Amino acid sequence: MRGETGMRGERQDSVAAGVEAICALAGAGQADAQLTLGQILLDGRFLPRDKGAALGWFLAAARQGHPMGLNMVGRCCELGWGLAPAPAEALRWYRAAACAGLDWGMYNYATGLTLGWDGPPDHMRALAWLRRAAARGHCKSFNIIGGFYEDGWAVARDLGQARAWYARAAEGGDFRGHFNFGRFLRAEGRHAQARRHFDIARRTGTPAFRDQMERFLAEHEVR
Repeated sequence: MRGETGMRGERQDSVAAGVEAICALAGAGQADAQLTLGQILLDGRFLPRDKGAALGWFLAAARQGHPMGLNMVGRCCELGWGLAPAPAEALRWYRAAACAGLDWGMYNYATGLTLGWDGPPDHMRALAWLRRAAARGHCKSFNIIGGFYEDGWAVARDLGQARAWYARAAEGGDFRGHFNFGRFLRAEGRHAQARRHFDIARRTGTPAFRDQMERFLAEHEVR
């Protein structure tokens, strides 16, 4: 029987061979491989983390019109991965990804329009792109549309619509959707159900989001 050390060595050899194959395909111009190699370098998994090199491979995929490549260049510009943060430039890449039909590109482009990354906020255009992403089943867009209805951005304020969109986002697994739907359930007196959604948001949300959520719950004396 093979020992654990031997099996681990075989797995490592297999991973190394897989990464080598991805590198070869990326170097030969295969856009999917370029995107995958960029993500490997961005994550620092299997290869040392190198955000500048990751950006280079995302750009290579984007120049071939790869929708997720376009989106990932936008992410790099937005978050400063491999270059100084450049929100206006990010918005242009996200628009290209959105126009290529990528739901994440639509969502990210709408976010930039909402926040005014390259001019005044444009809630009307943002909502139109969010609806396109939502039509493709993008659950984070469900949550943002709920926020538009709750706050009355580009639409008449409608808490019933907000609740329905938050419920869809929660059903789709979005942690912000769980939190927002939980808020509505709590306001309706359905505290046990609200707590279940808050608990899911705690388990699945980012650390920064969890901190914000806990402050909100503490301020509103939610246990």
